[in-house]
Amino acid sequence: MPSANTFGVMVAAAALLLFLWLVGRWVRRGARRLPYFPREYLLSKGELAFYHAMRQVLPPHLHVSFKARLSDVIGCPGWAWKQGFGSRISQKHLDFVVVDANTTAVRFVVELDDRTHQRRDRQARDLFLNQALAAAGVPIVRVPAAASYDLARLRDHIRGAVG
Repeated sequence: MPSANTFGVMVAAAALLLFLWLVGRWVRRGARRLPYFPREYLLSKGELAFYHAMRQVLPPHLHVSFKARLSDVIGCPGWAWKQGFGSRISQKHLDFVVVDANTTAVRFVVELDDRTHQRRDRQARDLFLNQALAAAGVPIVRVPAAASYDLARLRDHIRGAVG
């Protein structure tokens, strides 16, 4: 016959197993109710082509990052955030950000301009982006989107835009 101590340990273990089963069931059930799905890739085919071209033309001391939030690159003081300036940058993303590979200091931003940038709403967004980055002293390079990129022309375009 098991001792009272052994019986207590068995009851505690059974209670723990029941608890873990219930928590697992709750988590699985909740996960099924959420409307999320994995995205297959972070970049479109056009963005990926540009990313590979950028990696080839940038010097080794520079690194290219993608899909960064605008508010990760520029900020504003608390009073301005409360007045709505922060919300204008918190929900926008940049196509590419070029940083110093050693310090991660932002050197410049690259935006790919495809045909959607001809729409009035995109033009307003682009104007705001240009003004916000200029106010923060962050250079922006606009590159027409293409299926492939001439590396020499891309290198010249970037040099001409950021010096």
